[in-house]
Amino acid sequence: MSADTDRTAIITGGGTGIGRAIVQSMTKDGWHCVIGGRREDCLQETAQACESHSGTVSIVPGDLRSAQDVSSLVAVTVEHHGRVDAVINNGAMARLMAFPDWSEADLDALIETNVRGPIRLVRDAWPHLLLSRGCIINISSVAVLSPFPGNGAYGLTKCALDGLTRAIHSDTAGTGVRVFSIALGAVETTMLRSIVDESLLPREKTMAPGEIATVAMDCLSGVRDEQIGQVLYAAIPGFVTTVPAEAEEALARFHAPEGVG
Repeated sequence: MSADTDRTAIITGGGTGIGRAIVQSMTKDGWHCVIGGRREDCLQETAQACESHSGTVSIVPGDLRSAQDVSSLVAVTVEHHGRVDAVINNGAMARLMAFPDWSEADLDALIETNVRGPIRLVRDAWPHLLLSRGCIINISSVAVLSPFPGNGAYGLTKCALDGLTRAIHSDTAGTGVRVFSIALGAVETTMLRSIVDESLLPREKTMAPGEIATVAMDCLSGVRDEQIGQVLYAAIPGFVTTVPAEAEEALARFHAPEGVG
């Protein structure tokens, strides 16, 4: 990947939480970030938070469920910057619903946002990623391993996103494009609190969004190149592994009742 001052990335879900933290870290490092999301006001807040950084932020409001919106995100990026060096599929939707009460409408919304949207984005950006020998980061979840009750449908979509990471790595070997999944534990975000409150998951048992941004920056910079094509389980604070059993053990230990484990 180019190390010059024109490095440009597309980040979905850039208006809040993890996406905002990643954009802040990237612009501090000189990246130009084109951010997408459904809420223009949140995207504007992210842009304002990065005004003093060496990199720039452009906003493109849109919905990952819309193929036209996804195509526009790539088109605007290329029009303004002439290149795409990285795609970070962070935008997602969560719905708390227990099996078998999964409605078709809810499933369609989850799959379109969490699976089809990222596929469309990478596919549309692919010619530009080939030219830049760029990087793709798919933001996944430890719900692929051990979803809590009602979170299984969300975990199912993140399993598919990890499958996208593996498919890209398998099918495009030798192109120079690098791809990773980062499967998160509980991160203190608005989306997390939309499905679980602090009585069930206290703040001290969550990670800060900036911790995930650090892992993403390591992927972009080449620090984690030995793990290309793999799922990085950032399960608990200060812990990253590519071994599912190690992630599950860490989760069980970290979330065990006090005095247990």
